[in-house]
Amino acid sequence: MQPPDHGLKRELKLRDLVLMQILVVMGLNFSGYAAKQGRSQVVLWLLAIALFYLPQAAIVIGLSRAIPVEGGVYQWVKRGISPFAGFMAGWSFALYIVCWYAATGSQVSSGIAYVGGSCGAWMGVSKAFALALTVLLCLLVFVVNVRGLHLTKWLSGTGSLSSVFVFLVMAYLLARLWAKSKSLPDVAFSLAWPGFSLLTLNVFTKMALFALSGFDQCSIFSEECRKPKNDVARSVFIAVPLIAVMYIASTSAVLSYIPVANVDMAAPVSQVIQAGFGPTAVGGAFAAIAVIAFCFTLTAGLVIVAGMVARLPMAAGWDGLLPAWWSQLHPRFGTPTKAIAAIAAALLLMGGLSLLGAGNQEAVQMLAAVGFGSYCIMYMLLFGAVVFGFRSTEWRPGIAIRLGAFLALSVAAVAFIFQLLPIGEVANPWRFAMKVAIAICATSGLGAYLYWRGSLRAQRMPALQQI
Repeated sequence: MQPPDHGLKRELKLRDLVLMQILVVMGLNFSGYAAKQGRSQVVLWLLAIALFYLPQAAIVIGLSRAIPVEGGVYQWVKRGISPFAGFMAGWSFALYIVCWYAATGSQVSSGIAYVGGSCGAWMGVSKAFALALTVLLCLLVFVVNVRGLHLTKWLSGTGSLSSVFVFLVMAYLLARLWAKSKSLPDVAFSLAWPGFSLLTLNVFTKMALFALSGFDQCSIFSEECRKPKNDVARSVFIAVPLIAVMYIASTSAVLSYIPVANVDMAAPVSQVIQAGFGPTAVGGAFAAIAVIAFCFTLTAGLVIVAGMVARLPMAAGWDGLLPAWWSQLHPRFGTPTKAIAAIAAALLLMGGLSLLGAGNQEAVQMLAAVGFGSYCIMYMLLFGAVVFGFRSTEWRPGIAIRLGAFLALSVAAVAFIFQLLPIGEVANPWRFAMKVAIAICATSGLGAYLYWRGSLRAQRMPALQQI
């Protein structure tokens, strides 16, 4: 099908989409999480790639070519299952982004405190400083996204290149160690099979769903791409091998310098850089640069995903499911200004609430669990649409694609179950699970209510636009 024209500006080229894919999918800090698995990390990565990463990539490639319309997963699930399922997929993705990225101000403040050393230590524990950063970041989200993708894409590209630069430093340390000793520690590239346990299964689902997901996100900008039917799919083709190599190599770099028991999951990148260069001025400088690059990448990621989320209510507004003002575009920049403002306000609200609960580990875990649980729901709807839907001539996935979707659906379902389990210490694990389940049901129920109200509104109004 030919993409419709809603008056959006086509700013994104293939180069921009490739860099955006790396930014939204790649997270070098996951190398510390994977490194904690020791000798089995390579096999776990390969299993996650085979059972989730590659099926996800194949599905996005097929759908982006068959249905190149603004809204990505919202539009795909709507066509594959029903308008209600599509709305819930978009709603679940928005909840995940708001819950997860709301803490960006706190993470950036911790990074600034690290770079500042003893003089900046106060920044890492000051809620006022973190709140001020959160306000500034939300203002940045609004201003840059209102200006449009012609500006946002440069921030996205620079953030992506920052991640690549840090990875190249880690790869250099790995290559230098190999050149000196003519070998690497066995644990770095071991193909040892992981022992089966609930803990291993939990780790596997997190590596798959939270480290290796996100290729569908760039398709939200389909009608803002120069060649949406080709470039989104090509960006996935190019990014898939690059990201897979970066994850495995960065994890191996961590294990080559840091014993498994000593891996710092919160800051593995700066840890391995310091260990690789030693207690020298060069090592300290590179570690500081890595932290700065990480903070910049977080900021760029926040800006770009907020812009993505703002396009979802815009697309729902085209369908009459939300008031028309969600879809109103800036007369000069061609961006959904009011939707962007609403998303920035939601991020600020959730960021403030996360800071209020910063001293309560259970509250922080609950916020993360609700966000990740919503993310799992979004992927279950997407993969479920491929397995059970798409019976029309618009796109008919073959048996291999449906089988891959079934495997990815199973991974997402298991990951969802694990969101009910606390990661750290809580007063009562069963009560925690019940609270998370109630919170997910309540937020999903709110989304269903909004759809019901919107469908009644759409029935009373003439069709705004058929897509």
